[in-house]
Amino acid sequence: MLEDIKFQSYCWSLGTTSFRVKDLNFKIERQLQILKELWNENPEINWNGNDSIQEEYYNKMLQKEFITGEANNKSKDARQKTSGLVQIGVIDDNRHISDIGQKIVDIVEKEDFKGDNIFNINKDSYIYLKQLLKLQVTDNGINVKPFAVLLYFLAELKYLSKDEFTYILPLATNREYTDLMLENIRIFRDNKKTIEDIIQDKMNNMLNYKSAIQFIKENGIKDIEEFSIIDMGRKGTKYVEPMYKFFNNLYEISQREFDEEALDTIMAFIKEQTKKNSKVAKYWKDYLRYSPRMLTEEYLEEIKEIPLFNFNDKKEYAIEFFKVMHTAKWKATLEDYADLNKRYISLADIVIFDDDKIELDVFPKYFFLNISKEIVNTPILSKEEYNNFILEDIEFNKIYNCLDINVDDVIIQIQADYPDKVVSKDSIKTFIEDEKLRRFNELIDTKFSENQLIKLFNDIERNDRNAINEYADWNSDIPTIFEYILGITWYRFSNRSGNILEYMKLSLDANLLPKTHAAGGTADIVYEYNRNEEYPEHKVLLEATLTESTSQRKNEMEPVSRHLMREIQENDNDDTYAVFVANILQEEVLSDFRSRKNYQFRGKNSVKTGLKIISLSIQDIIKLINVKVQYSKLYGIFETAYKDTEINDLEWYEKLIKNKVNNL
Repeated sequence: MLEDIKFQSYCWSLGTTSFRVKDLNFKIERQLQILKELWNENPEINWNGNDSIQEEYYNKMLQKEFITGEANNKSKDARQKTSGLVQIGVIDDNRHISDIGQKIVDIVEKEDFKGDNIFNINKDSYIYLKQLLKLQVTDNGINVKPFAVLLYFLAELKYLSKDEFTYILPLATNREYTDLMLENIRIFRDNKKTIEDIIQDKMNNMLNYKSAIQFIKENGIKDIEEFSIIDMGRKGTKYVEPMYKFFNNLYEISQREFDEEALDTIMAFIKEQTKKNSKVAKYWKDYLRYSPRMLTEEYLEEIKEIPLFNFNDKKEYAIEFFKVMHTAKWKATLEDYADLNKRYISLADIVIFDDDKIELDVFPKYFFLNISKEIVNTPILSKEEYNNFILEDIEFNKIYNCLDINVDDVIIQIQADYPDKVVSKDSIKTFIEDEKLRRFNELIDTKFSENQLIKLFNDIERNDRNAINEYADWNSDIPTIFEYILGITWYRFSNRSGNILEYMKLSLDANLLPKTHAAGGTADIVYEYNRNEEYPEHKVLLEATLTESTSQRKNEMEPVSRHLMREIQENDNDDTYAVFVANILQEEVLSDFRSRKNYQFRGKNSVKTGLKIISLSIQDIIKLINVKVQYSKLYGIFETAYKDTEINDLEWYEKLIKNKVNNL
């Protein structure tokens, strides 16, 4: 029996917990670029079993500031950081870039993200969608296509809650458990089962847990060695010593009157667990109904409802303790995996993670509605077949036969649910974009009010990542977030006119939040204005930077001028200008931008004179938000300042821009 009590995977996960997945798009792309360089320099070297080349890769990541610090085991760290890339097929097991990975690299290097596919998602997102559809996990008793299961659940249930996504979805580890977990979610929604019930039901059906419970029934737990076995933690007796001590202490507490000593025992245990794993500690807190005011009449009554306080037989107590202990572990692990799963699934940009609701974007929802069951029923491939399958660049409709569907049928379904919209093959792209713009405006209303924008700008100026993270689940770095909220702010200044989703030259995820890529960039945001009584037809290039004053001149002067010049040349519109927004405005930069008024360059049909570049600080932007400025007012200030011929370069910003803004 003891030989059956071994750890066995009970859920699937994407990626690895050793690789932090914030900014996942960027991290995948950057690793591919570094691996490309590694293999260009070492074309004949094998990765597997070669600590030297693995360490070299680690050092390259360090050198290129992709990672920081020094790992104790560089080769192990290099393997772990690349394992998630192997899983999604952008590199092979020997860490060479696959054809699929090379496509990602090409997209990044060419900065060619704009997609032309039926889902209207970026080129890289479309590649990830295909890879996620192919993805299968076959390890330690698990045989499942995770993304296919998600599509199936969303088709059957319309949406998943955060708890359902976190705790139940990953328990669908084979075809049988897929249907079981689907039914469990329905039961959970009817309040007939708890998350803990569902976890323990699966626990009770797994051989290792059944064997452990049977062992306890027959033998009890007599010493720490036996406790270590049923712990299944694979770390030995020293690791389980605090839990074993609590196992015995809590039983003693349950057999006598609850007093201060009992409270101290529980508090000490919670404190110890918090140091090791805060998620495990939280579960025990909830289970024991822990609070600093536990020694009350109310709590003494509540104790009677806690199962662990209601066993006289120590074997029965031990079985309940075993279940509680492992439920805590399962929940903590599932929470750790949830963020990983979310990040990898988000690569496809078709799943919306909105607070407590996970659902498919509008077109994917209808596309997969009637075929998700067929996808999830597709047989699991052998290891050899799958290794070829995941690395092969396959056309979308040839991944599975059911994907070759008539898009017209999908459109008919959409039209039926949106009778007030005109949805056809010719207009479907417009419909999708309109839906995105509608959701984007809702996002602005809920997450980016004027007060929220002001606080965000201040947090960005302070480089306070923790404060910034409170606003949203960003998949981007702070400079990209800065560009994004500047675009939203300008959209507000402009009374939300025009298609801001087109104007922002940023990749957005399915939640319409920005993504950071390992590419440089053209102009950050290009806003378009039609002619009216207050200004001519023109464009505004919004250029944002958070570079420090020492590097601003080097990094920003030439690109801003180049972007503006190129925009004027391509569109032959002399009224187009740039707005440069920074946390710090360096005098040399201000002076140089002002001097560009007399700069000569070749246009489409003639030599042109003058680049109009307006500089604003973050605090200027905050002031403009506070006074609810209208763009027409701003245009007038900028135009007057630009045409001025009397104030010198160094004083120009202070007197004609900053002072005017402050006096609004």
